[in-house]
Parts: sequence; structure tokens; C-alpha cells
Amino acid sequence: MQLTNNDVRQAQDKIGNETQNIDFRTTDQEKQAVLIFLGIGLLSLLIATFFDRNVTQAVMNQNSIFGNIFQNYADQGAQVVTFVSAEVIAWYIWRRLNDHLIKYIMTGGMLLLALNQLLSLLQDALSYTFSMLNNLNNGVPMGLANNTAAVQNYPEVLRWSLAILLWIMLSWLFANWLNKKSNVDMNYLIIVAVVGIAVVFIAQTTIGDMKNLWGRFRPYEMTTVSGQTMSEFTPWYHMNGINGHNSFPSGHTMSGWLFLYLDFFVPRDNIAMQRKMVIFGLAMGILTAMSRVRIGAHWLSDVTVSSILIGLLIFAASRLIGAHFVENHAIK
Repeated sequence: MQLTNNDVRQAQDKIGNETQNIDFRTTDQEKQAVLIFLGIGLLSLLIATFFDRNVTQAVMNQNSIFGNIFQNYADQGAQVVTFVSAEVIAWYIWRRLNDHLIKYIMTGGMLLLALNQLLSLLQDALSYTFSMLNNLNNGVPMGLANNTAAVQNYPEVLRWSLAILLWIMLSWLFANWLNKKSNVDMNYLIIVAVVGIAVVFIAQTTIGDMKNLWGRFRPYEMTTVSGQTMSEFTPWYHMNGINGHNSFPSGHTMSGWLFLYLDFFVPRDNIAMQRKMVIFGLAMGILTAMSRVRIGAHWLSDVTVSSILIGLLIFAASRLIGAHFVENHAIK
């Protein structure tokens, strides 16, 4: 029996995938990194257990430029991961399905999900930005009414125009990028994309449910923030029940850490880019957490618990995918 080129390619893809799965294991460096991450997180939580109020009283400033920048533009990690995942799935479907009707419907559906994520991303960014500018015009702290983007305060046509423009440009870039990928690469990326959507769902659901159950007041919601007492303060381990307050854990910090997941979309042979994406993801997670305490939107314990949960979730996802954060750390 004579094999065609397509048969040979499929056989090579299968062998490559099987080899990758067999060889994958957690390295000593990764184990050390997780232990260091947990150690720092637990130490921060211990400090927060006794000094949450003191930390807030020492650093809170709703006029902080640092705090406002990350409040306005670091809350989109979930949308970015879902957008990238939707684009990968869309063009994977376009490439793999032969039935034209089903291919058009499924690809179009995933591209619409990508557009939806851009609209959601811009809703957050524009609402926070316009709130900040309005605060400046009214002579009040920049972050005062900007901690929750609850109202539409921007031209809706601006959001849709930017979203559609970005959607067309980015979809074209993704289509061209993925068109050059081998079958092995596409098989890897589709796993990353599906797991990415699951990671975002689990993260948002977990943090959202905990927020409701804990019912914790935010620092800026305290009756006093400069004296020795804060009338509505409760420690992080105290559950208040559903009361409309949702400080614990931090949703912004969750989104900041989710940027770290983008590292797995980087080609596994591009070590330099993997390192850059890991540094970027770590920076977004840490700086977003710090900014939320600085602006008085969260307590130190809020951002610490969110960091631990999402950091461990992303690490668990990497084990499921079979990818290291930086591949040259893998055992050959």
C-alpha cells in the first residue's frame, strides 16, 4: 500500500503529539516557582490578616495615577483571553470542516463571540475612562466614582465603531497567522483555546460567587478611612452573606493575572517570546493587585486571595495543556 503525502503528514502529526504528551512533566524549576509563589502569597495573606486596615490607611489614594491606569485598563484580561481563543477556534473550524454551510455558521458564530468580547472590553475601558475624566472636571478624586463602571457615560457609537474596526483588523491578522501553522501547531492551539475559555469561565464564576457570599465592604465604602476605626470592616475570613458589597476577592486582580495565560498561545519553539509573555503576565498580575489596594478599591487580602486562586488555576491549566511557561525549562 502506498501512502500519500497527506497520510504521511497525518502520521507525523500523530507521532509528534504522542511524543509531546509522553515527554511532558513538571520540572524542578516549575515546582520551585509554584512553592515560591505560594510562599509569598501565604505570607501576604498572613500580613493582611492582622494589618489589612493599616495597609489601606497607609497607601490609599483615589487620585493615584498608577491606581487609575490599572483600574481603567487592566480589567480586560478575561475578554482578551476569550477573544484570542474565539479567533483560534474560528479559523481552526474554517480550516478543518468541509461542509460549507456548517463551516460558515460555526466560524461566523465564533467570530461573533470575538466581537462580543471586544465590545465588553471597550465597555469597561471607556466607562472607566469617561468616569475618570468627569471626576477631574468636577474636582473630585479621579477614582472616586470610577471603582465600578456601572453606568454608560460614553457615546455608544464610539464603542461600536472601535470594536468593529479592531475586529476586522485583528480577525484578518489571526486568519493570516493561523493559515501558516502546521497541523501539529493547530492541534496544540485548539486545545489552548478551549482550555482558555474554560479557565476564564472558572475564574469569573469562582471569584463572582465568592464576592457574593463574602459581602465584604470595600475600603472606599468605609465610614472612615483615616481614623483608627472602620465601622463596616470585617476580616477576610468572615463571610457576611449577600448584601450588595463585593470586595473579596478582587475581580480586577483576577483579570490582571489572566494575561499570563496568553503565554500558551506563543509558538512552543519561540523561547524569547515566551519569556516576554511570562514577564508581561506576572507584571500585570502583580501591578494590578497593587493598584487596587492603592486606589482603595480592595484590601490587601482581597488581591492576595485572588492572586493565589488564579495563579494556581493557570498553572493547573498548563498541566492539562501539556505546556511549560518557558519551554527551554522542559526536560528533553
